[in-house]
Amino acid sequence: MSSPWFPYTPDRDRPDPHASPVRYDYLSRDEQEVRQALADWFQISPATSETRNLHTAESLLGDILSKLPLDGDGMDPELLRAGWLKAAGPFLGQQSNLLSIVKGVATIQVLQPAMRYHLQQWQGALLGKLKDQFGKDAVHSIRIRIG
Repeated sequence: MSSPWFPYTPDRDRPDPHASPVRYDYLSRDEQEVRQALADWFQISPATSETRNLHTAESLLGDILSKLPLDGDGMDPELLRAGWLKAAGPFLGQQSNLLSIVKGVATIQVLQPAMRYHLQQWQGALLGKLKDQFGKDAVHSIRIRIG
């Protein structure tokens, strides 16, 4: 029986609905060693570690990148630059840059809006030259951006 002088305390079995969420306790190195020693002494399995499923980003990215269907020839910036210079010619090749070919879309970057207009006028001829340079299936459209 509780005394009328003490405020009501909820049962320990039921959590307080207004309490903050449960925080995970992280153990220091010494506490981990003590728990491991007790587990070894009493021959029980230790509690699961918070860090057992941690991986480095390098190991995960290596696995992911190895599964991607990237062809090294099409992604090399030097090959893209050389192919663009051959396809566009010396003047257009110097004034613009072939950034990437992704899913058949060649992205070309220019610095001036006038050069963008000029490339749009020659877009059909450039598309044919890019198909000759990189293969018919490699490029099917051109996207020109200023920047």
